[in-house]
Amino acid sequence: MLVEAALLGAVQALTEFLPVSSSAHLLLVPEFAGWTDPFLSGLMLSVALHLGTALALAVALWRDWWRLALGVVGRGDDPAVSRRVAAGIAGSTVLVGAVAYPLHGALTETRTLLFASIMLIAFGVLLAAIDRWAPTRTTFESTRLPIWLLVGLSQVVALIPGVSRSGITMTVARALGVRRRAGARFSLLLLTPIVLAIGIAELSAAAGTEAFESVAGALAIGALAAGLVGVAVIRVLLWFVATHSLLVFGAYRVALGVAALVVLAVQP
Repeated sequence: MLVEAALLGAVQALTEFLPVSSSAHLLLVPEFAGWTDPFLSGLMLSVALHLGTALALAVALWRDWWRLALGVVGRGDDPAVSRRVAAGIAGSTVLVGAVAYPLHGALTETRTLLFASIMLIAFGVLLAAIDRWAPTRTTFESTRLPIWLLVGLSQVVALIPGVSRSGITMTVARALGVRRRAGARFSLLLLTPIVLAIGIAELSAAAGTEAFESVAGALAIGALAAGLVGVAVIRVLLWFVATHSLLVFGAYRVALGVAALVVLAVQP
């Protein structure tokens, strides 16, 4: 179980920050690998892995968070930009929480391989098309607060397995004319508070229970693997989107979704 948890932690880190849907991969990998332990595709491990990636975000983006903190109190190079970005993160996080909480139960019922595969394909096509044809108008510094709030609010759609939180935020940012690297940077900053809050809340509720204690070691290993791999993935992603299109991610999503549908179709 420890090895499988570590592997899923690495998969989580690779797919949480890239716009390819970590929820779909966490459903598909155990299925393709033939892992039958329900723990490996369960919510508790998924939450622990998300907590690991949240810690990776805090480590990899600490300079951004430091600049935002300085700007909020009127210090730093450009306090106005920092305050606008911080307001976008805080405002959209509150809005997403208010909207997502009553919908969470209903949307998590869609955690099926078939549904996730279809969403991989649909939102992969959308990501590639919008990135190809959307205009590029604003940078990280010039994007207005209403745009950041709309990008942040789009995270609600990511409750649907197969959509991808980073994928939908990057897609909406590009649709609204934000440069790729700026959209990716804001997307990563957005992930930190909401994923950290969800992870802490869910694990706190489970801590102390017999079920939690029996798998605590596997949860820790998975979260650690997600955190270590996540730091490297974040840095590579920000470098990649500065000079490359998002087409490769859209194509990968479509290919994986089609492969999953074929596997599901031939299963007895």
